[in-house]
Amino acid sequence: MCGIVGYLGPSQAFPVLLNELKCLEYRGYDSAGVAVIEEGRLCVLKAAGKLSNLEALLESKRPKASVGIGHTRWATHGIPNDQNAHPHTDKSGTVAVVHNGIIENHEELRDELKSLGYEFASETDTEVIVHLVSHEYAKDQDLLQSILRAVKRLSGIFALGIVSQKHPDRIYAVNHHYSLSVGLGDNENFLASDSMAVRQYTNRVIKLDQSELAEITTTGVRLFTFDGKEVKRSPIALDTSPYVIDKCGYKHFLLKEIHEQPLVLRQTLSKYLRHPNHPIDLNIDHLSTGSGETAYGVHLTEEEIKGLDRISVFACGTAYHASMVGKLLLEELVGIPCEVEIASEIRGRKVLVNESTLAIAVSQSGETADTLAALKEAKSKGAYTLGITNRADSHLAHLTQNLMVTECGIEVSVAATKTYLAQLASFYLLAIYLAEKRGTISKERAKELKVQLNLVPTMIEQILAREEQIRDVSVKYAEAHDVVFIGRGLNFPTALEGALKLKELSYIHASGYAAGELKHGPIAVLDQNVPVITVLVPGAVYEKTLSNAQEARARKAKMICVAVDGDEQATKTFDAVLAIPPVDELFSPMTSVVPLQLLSYFIADYLGKDVDQPRNLAKSVTVE
Repeated sequence: MCGIVGYLGPSQAFPVLLNELKCLEYRGYDSAGVAVIEEGRLCVLKAAGKLSNLEALLESKRPKASVGIGHTRWATHGIPNDQNAHPHTDKSGTVAVVHNGIIENHEELRDELKSLGYEFASETDTEVIVHLVSHEYAKDQDLLQSILRAVKRLSGIFALGIVSQKHPDRIYAVNHHYSLSVGLGDNENFLASDSMAVRQYTNRVIKLDQSELAEITTTGVRLFTFDGKEVKRSPIALDTSPYVIDKCGYKHFLLKEIHEQPLVLRQTLSKYLRHPNHPIDLNIDHLSTGSGETAYGVHLTEEEIKGLDRISVFACGTAYHASMVGKLLLEELVGIPCEVEIASEIRGRKVLVNESTLAIAVSQSGETADTLAALKEAKSKGAYTLGITNRADSHLAHLTQNLMVTECGIEVSVAATKTYLAQLASFYLLAIYLAEKRGTISKERAKELKVQLNLVPTMIEQILAREEQIRDVSVKYAEAHDVVFIGRGLNFPTALEGALKLKELSYIHASGYAAGELKHGPIAVLDQNVPVITVLVPGAVYEKTLSNAQEARARKAKMICVAVDGDEQATKTFDAVLAIPPVDELFSPMTSVVPLQLLSYFIADYLGKDVDQPRNLAKSVTVE
């Protein structure tokens, strides 16, 4: 996780660094800090807690500097406190480093450096980097070469920002299996982990490739491989729309983003679905990259699509739940066996893919370390690759042969809502597309599916119009310590996602189960103090799900359900009903999750939790 920023130019550095960090606080908010060079001296200011703490410190000190680096932290090694906050400095206090990632051999390096007389002030793995750079610098006073020698000794994946008071006219950036962007201005340049942080100042960006170092001055950028070979690369032009953080009158970004879902779905669907009578076109857009103009979309030929005999999907968290729905859609409509893997579980295992496999990676940020690692492994074995992401300029976008980009805009709240719906929409589009190409559904069935898919945004608008009723039901269960969510078939993943949202936002312990599994153990936790929330929609598993819910009712559990309008059986069985418009079971995951998002939001808000930045979490999970 963690966010890295940098600036050098004619302006005061600290306001620029602060603005960049505000764009990246979603990457971690355990602590934040800056290192600036003020009147030839390195000045480090940092504070535990949210960025507002650092902002107050900077406003009181107001350092006069025109070069500096900054960091917002999600803790991996060492508890969140001032001591472990970045930047870290060497023993002379002349070099500062900010770091994203994990140094796997940090203990070995720490022992070595201690034996050489270096003292450590923090518990972090990062501090070994700055001492190692300082140690190498003492050999020849060449900072560029010192950094190159140092990074060759580091094991793991990492991104770095480095400044030295002995070289106050430059910033060094190092990228090893992460993402770093340098924004190019007029006699000023910017550094950030995410290009959106520099977009408020410039739309001209150079992205560092893997295992590259950048030497940044006010007049330009020089790129080097880890072997010291200079690399030439032209900048790319980003979307000129500035990154604006605005709640638009909503109390929290999360509530705003829940309400944006109909628009997001319409935008995502309209890219690929022109008319119900026309085949879905997943190969229509283009992305400007450092290599020129590169098409994105699904470029598999009909022959390649018909030759697929397996699909493997890799994802984490909310994206994993969307992928579980995707699996069922792909198997139902396309008739190809599909498996979904938690990406972090791939490490140390065989990835059973081959030249006839389509490997799909799903990541909102396109930077999820575990998901990228799994996809690289599948790609190395000859599988076709496809990415589903919200960031067209992400690491995932550059790694995959095929790419579907959702139209969500920036999702500020750490808990995913609109990006989950957009990922679901992508799987529906992909499943219909592959089914049309393979001829596994008729033209009439394809048209029917497209018509129903286009109706989903309107259904969600109808659910959002019932927000007050959902709030009134939700707050009645805010004092629960444990909550159980159940669903079957396509809505088992909905139960998992509902439980995850409640955990993330309210810190209430919640578990999601396949409804039929309730009697195989989990039913033991039920009593009058444990609400059970059931996703109950008409379809093949309606009666079975209702039966499972009644088993919970017999244990005196408080009973809530998501059910369609007019379901009399639901009204008789449950204490409270979160009603949704009638919907075909195949499309119900897209509508049934919305009341659960609102329920989690209203409970968390009622309890006074930090809805947009829940404790211990970060938006972009860039460490394994």
